[in-house]
Amino acid sequence: MGNVDVGKRRSFALVGHASDGKTSLGEALLAAAGAIHAPGKVDDGSSHLDTTPEEKERHHTLSSSVYSFDWDGMQLHLVDTPGDPNFQGDGKIALRALDGALLVCSAVDGAKVGTDAMWRAAEEAGAPVLIVVNGCDRERADFDVAVESLAKLERGATPVPITLPIGAGPDFQGTVDLLRGTAKVDGKAGEPPADMADAIALARERLAEAVAESDDTLLESYLEHGELGEEELAGGLVQAVRAGKIAPVLAGAALSTAGAGDVLRAIAELLPSPADRGAWSARSVADDAETDAAPDPEAAFSAVVLKTSIDRYAGQLSIFRVVSGEIRPDGSCLNATRDGKERIGKLLRLRGAEHDDVAEAGPGDVVAVAKLKNTHTGDALTAEKGGLRLAEIPIPEGVLSYAISAHEKADEDKLFTSLGRLVEEDPTLKVGRDESTGEFLLTGMGELHIRMAVQKLKRLYEVEVDLKTPKVPYRETVTRKAENVEGKLKKQTGGKGMFGVCYLTVEPLPRGEGLVFSDEIVGGAIPRNLIPAVEKGVEEASGRGPLAGYPVVDLKVRCIDGKHHSVDSNEMAFKLAGSMGFKTAVEKAQPTLLEPIMDVDIHVPEESVGDIMGDVSSRRGRVQSSEFKGGNQVIKAQVPMAEMLEYASALTSLTGGKGAFHMEFSHYDEVPAQVREKIVAEAKAQEATES
Repeated sequence: MGNVDVGKRRSFALVGHASDGKTSLGEALLAAAGAIHAPGKVDDGSSHLDTTPEEKERHHTLSSSVYSFDWDGMQLHLVDTPGDPNFQGDGKIALRALDGALLVCSAVDGAKVGTDAMWRAAEEAGAPVLIVVNGCDRERADFDVAVESLAKLERGATPVPITLPIGAGPDFQGTVDLLRGTAKVDGKAGEPPADMADAIALARERLAEAVAESDDTLLESYLEHGELGEEELAGGLVQAVRAGKIAPVLAGAALSTAGAGDVLRAIAELLPSPADRGAWSARSVADDAETDAAPDPEAAFSAVVLKTSIDRYAGQLSIFRVVSGEIRPDGSCLNATRDGKERIGKLLRLRGAEHDDVAEAGPGDVVAVAKLKNTHTGDALTAEKGGLRLAEIPIPEGVLSYAISAHEKADEDKLFTSLGRLVEEDPTLKVGRDESTGEFLLTGMGELHIRMAVQKLKRLYEVEVDLKTPKVPYRETVTRKAENVEGKLKKQTGGKGMFGVCYLTVEPLPRGEGLVFSDEIVGGAIPRNLIPAVEKGVEEASGRGPLAGYPVVDLKVRCIDGKHHSVDSNEMAFKLAGSMGFKTAVEKAQPTLLEPIMDVDIHVPEESVGDIMGDVSSRRGRVQSSEFKGGNQVIKAQVPMAEMLEYASALTSLTGGKGAFHMEFSHYDEVPAQVREKIVAEAKAQEATES
């Protein structure tokens, strides 16, 4: 692989909404390039890009798959990414490591939530975008309407057709190349249909206008001559695409492979090579100075890990894109992210589930190596001498958590070891313990994401688990002031006793202030060395409130007075006195329950807005705003976490799978009285059961 000129390499991700035909398009490209004898099919499990049992069973891409192949003297690295929002994090990570994106849009349904999300992700990653309107041979296909829907997304690049479909639906026959003025009908090259002359002329004029508007020099030439020359148009289009000003749109029908040749040529001509993309910003490992990682085989080796996968034969595979320099088998490198040395065994060229050994890899190559001991997705690798530290790839944050436990108690240790391996493979999964509820939580991008992880646990590691909706991390606080409340411990058992008295005043604080302890003792009522014991007792008692046993927050505790005994007073006595005083004071200060409120962004089609707003209101939510953005309505709301724990399935039902949402913690707010009473009653019942 390393002997191919850097300018002849292309790396790109297939991205878009679920079920718009990304994997089928990938199969068509591989077949058109001669990399496979015939395209596999997603529906019958024969796809070369869907490699796991879960993907073959569900007929959906659930994890990024890499397929490297050669075509027309070039080296292409295709990364097929999931379209389901539960798994799109994989694609967002891959885009950060690759040089371009192939965005797939349905010719029937046009741009959807996932189309917009992944186009936005490509722009954020600085990856130029080519768009394929796929399924031009399907009933109700409308290329022009699909292009209009893409324009409504209002992304940074303007979608402009560079090929047109010949016919639509059952009458679809092939494509017209606007740049060359040629056509391909039923797989054979020829002249464009005469009845399309006006449509072709108009589309070519719009293409020329878009290219001219992307560059001042070209615009002057266009205004002066009324057109652009062939070289000006072709060269200007290349520059506009790579600058993120134009997103060329191509027509195609992946299942029949129609248009696949056009797409391969567009990838080769319009997407940048590593040399075109230029140097990546980096820092020197030696002195942390700012520097560049140039796409030069002679430079110091640097690479970024875009995927970790578990291969049934090779074990754990770290898939990385080489940014600078070269790497060879049976050597070593430095993990610049974790400052650890790694041994490099065989270098593998990936072809879906298959892989071949390669002798070297250089800038722009996407290769894999097995069994790195401490390297994870997003990490930067580099040479041990003169190394460069590339920026880590940001990992998308999960949006949904489930409490997880081993079905059999004997499997607990095995469960968490296995979960650790899954998280290494898929960093958008997180495992952690909620200190306030004591539950272990598995957090992911959605319900399906988590359930697929559980299925993989059983298949790979023979661990069965129980999932349940996690407890809401409620908090307790006070609503009024309670003054001069006594906390007293007096214990005499014949020998040395225990004696400590403190007087506490508690008062509410604004939300988010936590617990504040104030020492206001004067005159030695409590010796200075024993006041920290009072504070410790208060802190420990605050971990379990009087209403439902949740932590007590957002209040100030003032220790204003006390009593001590020269012999019987000690730290334990005042710790217990502080604890008892705090509990009594909180009960007198009219305690109440707080619940976490989430900021929620919900992206839905226009026709679903009414249903979604009604549903938000039924969940005790408050709609903050609604605006049209990216072809959809974006509803911003604040909703209690308790009402959002299983929202993903509800949103799918309300929008027919066309909606998406993201939420993050905003603040705590008081629980309404009727809801509070129910929560407290359930907590008391649970406590009674456990005791």
